[in-house]
Amino acid sequence: MKAIARAVLATFALLGAGFTCEQSAPTVVGNVVQPTILTLPPAWTPTWDGKPSPIPGWALVSGNGVELQLPTSYFGGDPVPRADELTNLVDTLPPYAWLADLVRADPAAYALLAVNPAGGAVVTISVQEVPVDRAMESYIETWITNASRQTPGTTVIEKNTVQFREQSTGRVILELVVQDKSLWQLSYLVRREAQVWTFGFAAVKEDFYQTQPVFEQSIQSMQFLPTEEED
Repeated sequence: MKAIARAVLATFALLGAGFTCEQSAPTVVGNVVQPTILTLPPAWTPTWDGKPSPIPGWALVSGNGVELQLPTSYFGGDPVPRADELTNLVDTLPPYAWLADLVRADPAAYALLAVNPAGGAVVTISVQEVPVDRAMESYIETWITNASRQTPGTTVIEKNTVQFREQSTGRVILELVVQDKSLWQLSYLVRREAQVWTFGFAAVKEDFYQTQPVFEQSIQSMQFLPTEEED
């Protein structure tokens, strides 16, 4: 929040400096002051051109139908052909034992799985078929309810919708208590036609705020690809 506040203050400072430098003094004609007309640039509208910028020092991690960039300390990809490799990495992180069991039982449950063994963070991506006319707000509520049923004691830390790639997207932070360990997960629920893709970024509670900037930057780099079903 402090970083956002600083960015806003810096923006206002730059705008103020721009107006001060470019606005000329009013013209005096006789005893009448002629006001100077200030021509403003056209309003800027953010657009998405479908081309995420490379992040220096990061690597591209590709799954089934999706890819994103992560620091090189993360190892991952499509869990279907790499189930043993990736679940062995997850096994090194005791709080995520349930995830390793789930992937072993059904590797196709996730389109992408990435693990940071040194930092104790995990990234998962899954996809769900959803009617195109269903409101994102409604889907978020159902998604949270299901998450709470699967992991009793789940607490909602944040819940809202944001504009991502020019569409309404769910953004949720949950606290999950697993094996007496508190995990915090940032999830983005991104619509793609009749699907909602869930991008989950998890870390132990003590490390979450330190790791969150990586998560937030990573989601900006995501790109959809043709899935195996579409090939």
